[in-house]
Amino acid sequence: MEIQANQTTFRSYLTFWSGQLVSLLGSSISQFVIIWWITLETESALYLSIASLLAFAPMVILGPFTGVLVDRWSRKALIGIADFLQALATVVLIFMFSLGITSIWQVFALLALKGVFQAFHTPTVMAITPSMVPENKLSRVNGLNYLFTGAINLVGPVTAALLLEFWKISQILWIDAATFIVALIPLLIIKIPSVRKKQEKSQDKPSFKKEFGEGLAFIKNARGFLPLIMLSTALNFLIAPLSTLFPYYVRFDHLGEASDLAFVIAFVQGGMIAGGLFMSMIKGFKKKMRVIVLSMYIFFLGYALVALTPTGLFWFMATFGLIMLFCMPVVNVLYMTIIQTSVPLKMQGRVNSVDMALSSAATPFGMILSGTIVVFTGTANFFLGCALSGVVILTLSWFLTDIRHVGEMKKNTLEAQ
Repeated sequence: MEIQANQTTFRSYLTFWSGQLVSLLGSSISQFVIIWWITLETESALYLSIASLLAFAPMVILGPFTGVLVDRWSRKALIGIADFLQALATVVLIFMFSLGITSIWQVFALLALKGVFQAFHTPTVMAITPSMVPENKLSRVNGLNYLFTGAINLVGPVTAALLLEFWKISQILWIDAATFIVALIPLLIIKIPSVRKKQEKSQDKPSFKKEFGEGLAFIKNARGFLPLIMLSTALNFLIAPLSTLFPYYVRFDHLGEASDLAFVIAFVQGGMIAGGLFMSMIKGFKKKMRVIVLSMYIFFLGYALVALTPTGLFWFMATFGLIMLFCMPVVNVLYMTIIQTSVPLKMQGRVNSVDMALSSAATPFGMILSGTIVVFTGTANFFLGCALSGVVILTLSWFLTDIRHVGEMKKNTLEAQ
């Protein structure tokens, strides 16, 4: 029988979560100033693409394997070590900037190294959530997490841009290192439940290969799980071009200025925040997969209408952009809740890491291919093609696979098998 989350573990989770949000703000600021330095130093879109790929690559390559370690090792220790090593990499970067010995390849190496640590940190944080948050609170907590993460990712770059007016990059990066200390304190004082049976001794642990195989077997055998992950990967691939090419679309297809782009982005961010707020206020939905699919249909309808926006009609584009992004927190929160409530606690690391690896792989490939394909199709036609492809893939997945049955089997039933 698995451990059950209760009010005590929930309070501990909230303490831990508050520290992680502070650390996320520091990371958001740090990421912005590093990307800005690369932009000024190289004046090259290629180098920016390389930086993005280095951030994604460790999760794609290591993700399926780090999940096994997340389920085998102390999750509390793993989070602390991963956070410490990321902070240490930042401190190294600070001294390099202070001494004036920074090169683009050194920065790339440290970005890749931080990506490796993040490949351990992210699935660990995701894995502990269902062991500490009662099931009836999971949907709201996921919604709040989405809301605050979105707000921080909005505030972080703005804060970084303001600080760049007064401080050197080496000074700003100390914020990232300092927020690690803030996140470490709650981590040290709370207890994170162990998902392994007490009687399970180290010499009795299954081999790494066996546990890795168990995780893959669960994904393969749990009804609808593999098609769901494949669907998520495909949809992420189709959505990636929108974020990549949107500034280009506004400027060259609609002859817009920076103010027009800012106007549309403000509406889009407003939709995402509103969606996160909505999901944090409701208890959830019983038929989660139906709501996910319906929300994605609405998203792709908005995607198509953004593509069909008459030239210069930015209020039209902004309105449907808001509707699109309102749907994303609904989809992501319910998707996350399905995994948390359907996967055994001791397999959360393995399943989450495989899911994240595939999702992370789709995004950079979508970014790279979109820049190539749009030369031949035009931006609006390409967006419309992505939207229509999304509708077709959703429809085929719903009627030809078992995704509608995902979540019907509870994790404790699966655990007993």
